[in-house]
Amino acid sequence: MKQTSIRSSSMRAPALRASVAPCKLGHRATCQPIQASRRHSPPHASSHVEHGVTASSKVGAAVAGMVLAVNALLGPVPGSLPLFNAPAAHAYTVRLDQVENPKMQEGVWAATQGQLSRAEKIFLSMLEEDSSSLNSASTWSNLGNVHMSMGRTADAAQDYSRAIALAPDAPVPYLNRAIALEQLGVDIQEAGGQQEQARQRWQEAEADCEAAISRDSQEFAAWFNKGNVEMRLGDYTGAQRSFRTAADLAPGIAGYRLREAQLIFENGDADLAVRTARGVTRRNPNYAEAHATLAAILYEQGDVARAEDEYHTAVELEPSFRYMDFVKTATRWPPHLYTAFSRFLALGS
Repeated sequence: MKQTSIRSSSMRAPALRASVAPCKLGHRATCQPIQASRRHSPPHASSHVEHGVTASSKVGAAVAGMVLAVNALLGPVPGSLPLFNAPAAHAYTVRLDQVENPKMQEGVWAATQGQLSRAEKIFLSMLEEDSSSLNSASTWSNLGNVHMSMGRTADAAQDYSRAIALAPDAPVPYLNRAIALEQLGVDIQEAGGQQEQARQRWQEAEADCEAAISRDSQEFAAWFNKGNVEMRLGDYTGAQRSFRTAADLAPGIAGYRLREAQLIFENGDADLAVRTARGVTRRNPNYAEAHATLAAILYEQGDVARAEDEYHTAVELEPSFRYMDFVKTATRWPPHLYTAFSRFLALGS
């Protein structure tokens, strides 16, 4: 009988944070957990949705589910950062009856229903009434999330900058702008632009992650996104540290720990990488990407039999792991792991 593959945070997807208006900076809001839906479209970064606005980004791939935060431009709310076939973590969202502003309620509802044009109009109308007070910072940030979902990355970056100008001590707009800046770098690279221009955007994204962390060191999504940007910049040692911190802060998100294992392998400690990845599969036996990761590392260690066992488990959970094109499209692995898995797949060709 085919096992059901489940999802968490280790493939491609940014996590956008949400904010509520009106807001009190410095206080965390309570929120109601809901079971994350199981999905099969892969993501890879941690992004924050402003007060429940579902956002998407092309960073690494299409975003398949965002963390919903309720705190007015502040602290993180654990959520399903669906990086692929990991266990369904709890997605935390906020009840609309917790929002005092009826227009914000309407905008959030429209965004979460995928009615992005309507949500954009609502948030723009709110900004026509008030675009410069502290409360409008969350509106700007929510508008940025909508623009990210629409693929309007440059507009989103400007929206987040407006939120930062109004609420410079809040971590969430920095975190969200980092995701936009990372995507702008990817766009430059994919358009054949100068690599140095792309690196500049990624360095700016890294600085924004650090700004978010300096304002809230417990912001696990900022640590995770920092690791993603460090990978873009080729800083695999720094990325390993960032992913480890994210995993320690959010132990319920299996993909964070898996990403740490993948970077441990990239940095040369295959034995520790295997132990770390096995810890993930013990707790999350239906996590296909974790089994595929183990298959690649075990093969590089010369343990072909166990590599085959892990590979068969991975493809039973997600048949697309048979194809290297899928792996490169759906995951964000470090280069040596891709090479190892490609060599392994070549055995059967």
